[in-house]
Amino acid sequence: MNRHPSTTATTALVTLLLAATAPAADKKLTLNDLFPTDRVLDVQITVDNEEWDKIRHQSRNFVSALHEKRKAAPIDGPYEYVNADVTIDGVKFEKVGLRKKGFIGSQSSSRPSLKIKLNHTDKERSIGGLTNLTMNNNKQDGSIVSQYMGYALFNAAGSPASRCAFAKVTVNGKNLGIYSHVESLRKPLLARAFDDENGTLYEGTVVDFYDGWEGSLEHKRGDDKQGREKIRELIRLLESGEASEEAIGRLIDLDAFYRYWAVEGLLGFWDGYSGNANNYFIYLNPKTDRFHFMPWGADALFRKRSMLNFDFRAPVSVKTKGRVAHRLYQLTEGRKRYRKALHRLLDEHWNEKKLLAECDRIEALIRPHLNREQHRFSRSLDGTREFIEARRRDLMKETRDGMPTWRKAPKPPPVIAAIGKIKATFSGTWMEDSPRDRTEIGNLELSLSLDSREIALKDAGVHASWTGGFGRSSKPSVRIVARRADNDKEVSFDLGMEEDTFRAGEDIQTGGVLREGRGLSFGPLGMQFISGKTRLTAAGMKEGDKVEGAFEGDVMKLIGLGR
Repeated sequence: MNRHPSTTATTALVTLLLAATAPAADKKLTLNDLFPTDRVLDVQITVDNEEWDKIRHQSRNFVSALHEKRKAAPIDGPYEYVNADVTIDGVKFEKVGLRKKGFIGSQSSSRPSLKIKLNHTDKERSIGGLTNLTMNNNKQDGSIVSQYMGYALFNAAGSPASRCAFAKVTVNGKNLGIYSHVESLRKPLLARAFDDENGTLYEGTVVDFYDGWEGSLEHKRGDDKQGREKIRELIRLLESGEASEEAIGRLIDLDAFYRYWAVEGLLGFWDGYSGNANNYFIYLNPKTDRFHFMPWGADALFRKRSMLNFDFRAPVSVKTKGRVAHRLYQLTEGRKRYRKALHRLLDEHWNEKKLLAECDRIEALIRPHLNREQHRFSRSLDGTREFIEARRRDLMKETRDGMPTWRKAPKPPPVIAAIGKIKATFSGTWMEDSPRDRTEIGNLELSLSLDSREIALKDAGVHASWTGGFGRSSKPSVRIVARRADNDKEVSFDLGMEEDTFRAGEDIQTGGVLREGRGLSFGPLGMQFISGKTRLTAAGMKEGDKVEGAFEGDVMKLIGLGR
């Protein structure tokens, strides 16, 4: 009977479009809205271009991050907040705080991991009590699914962990691709997990419970005096060498720890607490007066063996580089309880068919939003699928008749200590084809001291080139090569810099590895690094361009390599 169906359809379409583009001033986000499972969050960030360049180039290196002073207290991060506007699924938040985040391996200047502080200027602003949003770039996880699937498995198994969602992040209109939006460990998570948000929370980043390290865990909230005394008590117990399961259980909730530890083992979390004494939180629960462990930085999952100082003799079913895990594993009862927890996880939560289907669903969900830097996605995801298919077989082969014996003791966390000084004034040219072993080219004044002793050098040479990789995916560097006068051994190092900072007129934070001979320099105390500042007076990146300037810094040595 309708004589104008096209008019009706047009009216309906216009109404729909107006609704879709209408201001979202009246729309409010809930905490649950931030962690959808069936869609990708749309996160649009607007920030002054100069401020964006400033924060995305901020970085930390091994020398600053692992300096020996971290034994007494966590090292201050290099990242600072700038003002920005952020729109999340159409809801705009003005003048939030924006900064880069990340430890070492996840740093990026093109796709940095980000922290968004909602209450940066408006102290009352939050979403369901959550004031800080964490956007991880998945740089170390080409499959992109580790955090999303890993945290979900922790939570499903009853081991408290963050929630996670996928987010498409754009900055000033540029698509940075898919990020993992991970729930920050704040009051809402603590209240949900423990029904009490008033306990004491610490973060552990490449630290563990050793004598002299009680100040190394970063205090996040709660009564630090009470929590720190509990940490000292746990250290004293472990240092005694006689820590029984019962004694450890008075300080750590063991039912929760075995479950947490077994999930790390099941998922192959090689960079977590049990795998590397890294990426974990501990919460002193007021209801139990015991510590609970929680995972963080879970982008190193679904690997059969560790990617860091792995030992092919080590079991694939359990990791014991965390000191608490190692001590419990040396006890017969500890091995039995771990095995029971692991097999229970396999029976109740490791459903290969569902996990593989989840991989397929995620692939279809996020593929349209990827950034070109995420080109490894499909191939890496196939590796995750292979892990899932083989995991039950690998674990049962090793644990069917009991847990394997493994007694290798972990070492204290690594630190970097200063062992010398280095100064250089140089003038050379840019060379596309780097003569990496040539000396006596360019002009160079170089002084080097190690362990308070001057090292006489000869045949010094310098040039600039791309180093650290292939082609322009690597960094522009000033390469310095010389020979020791006492033994004729080659000494070399690269003053590596980010491409955007390789220009004349500014002090540039610079670092690299000091090599002796053809390989990396390993002494009895570990690897040698240099760290300092370079000031360029000429900087060109075309064949024959002049590169000149000066460098001054420290020679550092990594103590504790091979943990």
